[in-house]
Amino acid sequence: MHRILALTGLACALLLGMASCHPQTDKKTEKKAAVKQSLPGSGGKTCEIIVVCPKAYYENLFRDSLQQWFMEPQPLLNQAEPRFTLANIQPEAFKDNPMFMHHRNILGIEVDAALEQPSVEMSANRWAIPQVVFWFKVKNSGQFDSLFSRYKDFIRHNIYEREYERIQRVFKKSENIDLSRNLEKHYGFSLVFPEGFEFASMRKDFAWIRKESKYAGQGIVFQIYPYTDAGTFTLPHILKKRNEMVANIPGPLDGSYMTTETGYPDVYPESRPIQIDGRYAVETRGLWKLKGDFMGGPFVNYVLVDTAQNRVLMMDAYLYSPRKPKRDLLIQMEAIARGLKFLQTDNKDNIK
Repeated sequence: MHRILALTGLACALLLGMASCHPQTDKKTEKKAAVKQSLPGSGGKTCEIIVVCPKAYYENLFRDSLQQWFMEPQPLLNQAEPRFTLANIQPEAFKDNPMFMHHRNILGIEVDAALEQPSVEMSANRWAIPQVVFWFKVKNSGQFDSLFSRYKDFIRHNIYEREYERIQRVFKKSENIDLSRNLEKHYGFSLVFPEGFEFASMRKDFAWIRKESKYAGQGIVFQIYPYTDAGTFTLPHILKKRNEMVANIPGPLDGSYMTTETGYPDVYPESRPIQIDGRYAVETRGLWKLKGDFMGGPFVNYVLVDTAQNRVLMMDAYLYSPRKPKRDLLIQMEAIARGLKFLQTDNKDNIK
């Protein structure tokens, strides 16, 4: 058999490199938060960040840099939406105000002209759970821009992780237990779906789970097939297997079915390495369309290997929400997929 890490080492190194380039962590606060099980649940809208900073400083010194990074268009949606929404909160309004201090994603900026050494500190679950706080102390905008440029990838990554964790916690409270048990019994892994999702199709190595409402359709389709080699993780192979899998998703017209939009360079699918269940995975984003009809929307595809059984699991989270915002509904599906757990323990990244 084959060893995955031997052929994907560079991608894994990039992941580890990003994780190692991080601000100073407030260990005291983290330890206190871990012990303090009574912390309240965090709040805030999906993909919202509050920026704690005096209004004049925010508008004149920091807003452009923050908006350029956090509010760039979400990749591969079929209508423009920003990755995040920013809200400026005054320090005096933030202090001792639970509504703001319990927000899930907090970025603070203190400006002190007498400061000798700029710094940025990260705190996890400081005032609520799940929560991440990044606090900058600088003497001017130049110092902030330098620090922010160095850590912005890490900051955005951690904010997304808190978004996924928050959604997973919410969905766990309304979990469709029957659906979960069927997944574990027939496929050997767990995913947490809230009530409203149900099986649309279920076979030995394939399943389609969806939720239909008046304004949107959300679904996850997955397929299981044997692992052969590291070519499993290449984009051409992923698109080939994806098209084979989603051809089982019919459209409303006879003979119509789902496929991948690859006809336009600006929306051609893009892949990147991530981790799911502690193991190497590849995430691919793109747009789906119907062959034989006029429907489409965004998808996020995940490929990873169950090394205990030498099998590949491909999951595809898709959304149909015409003329409506899509970012928040799609991240719900991402959170479900990223919460996958294989029931058997194994050596995860290695196939011997």
